[in-house]
Amino acid sequence: MRRPGLALKLSVLLVLGVVGAMLADFTLAPPVDPADRRARAAIFLALALAMAFSAALVLDALVVRPLVALSRHAANMQAVGFSQPVPTVGIDEPRDLALALERMRQQVVADREALQALNRELEARVEERSRALVLAQADLVAKARLAAVGRLAAGVAHEVNNPAGVILARSTLVLDDAQALPAELAEDLRVIARQAQRIRDITGALLRLGRPQSGERVPVDLAGVVLGSVALVRREAEARGVKLVVDAGPAEVLGDAAALDGVLHNLLRNAIAATPGGTVWVRTAPGEVVVEDDGPGFAPDVLPRLFEPFFTTKAVGEGTGLGLALARGVAEEHGGSIEAGNRSEGG
Repeated sequence: MRRPGLALKLSVLLVLGVVGAMLADFTLAPPVDPADRRARAAIFLALALAMAFSAALVLDALVVRPLVALSRHAANMQAVGFSQPVPTVGIDEPRDLALALERMRQQVVADREALQALNRELEARVEERSRALVLAQADLVAKARLAAVGRLAAGVAHEVNNPAGVILARSTLVLDDAQALPAELAEDLRVIARQAQRIRDITGALLRLGRPQSGERVPVDLAGVVLGSVALVRREAEARGVKLVVDAGPAEVLGDAAALDGVLHNLLRNAIAATPGGTVWVRTAPGEVVVEDDGPGFAPDVLPRLFEPFFTTKAVGEGTGLGLALARGVAEEHGGSIEAGNRSEGG
């Protein structure tokens, strides 16, 4: 950067001032002797040059050089990202200017950091809202499917349930005299009765899925629900070699005991079926029931669809795919939720 000519200009002004004073002195009191005239002119000229040179040095040291340093630093300030502090140079006004520039630099750095922090916070909020929107969309899709199944169930369940009930009743009535029937025919009737009962179970589940539960909400001890459900599935667990471990502490909620019992019964049966020869744990906490097993766990492609109606990992004829969908509906009607995942230990 080219140094400003402030010192030179001031020096010229001082020289002109001394020369002007000399001319005034000569005009007011002109010397008679020519030698005296030359001596006085030389003295005035030397004095003017000395004063101009001294003034230039002082001005250069105290003003020009500090201003040049500040100017260079200000020009490079943005290039280095305002990271270098402004040097404190000069005295008096130049020093005050340097301090003012340093305060400005610190404020710019603080504002930039605050803006960057705000940008990071906004990005985090946008990402969080995006995840929430994705989850909300998935939840809406699941509820829409449930609503569609409910409308379907309302239209066909009664039509299917009535003839299935007739078949079940007639086959059961005939089986009352099974001793008088050939063994093969009696077995065929038992198969018919079982399949008719299965049809009624499926249509009943469809009706429950399509209609909100209207059971009375009363204080329910989840520990009692757990113990009752475990008692119902204990024989099935023993038949599959499954060990049931229960930790049922007091945990009271406001709900429908029968509906909650149905949810837990379904979860326990699923866990027992998935863990032959293994262990199933059931524990309660305030407002919560946890069912765990040490079976193979869920495949990655199964978890997102686990609560979809009619989705099942069981073999054909072994499951309807409605149990977990019903469990989710019951949980949400109680103002709660149901979640599934894999344990880090397996299962």
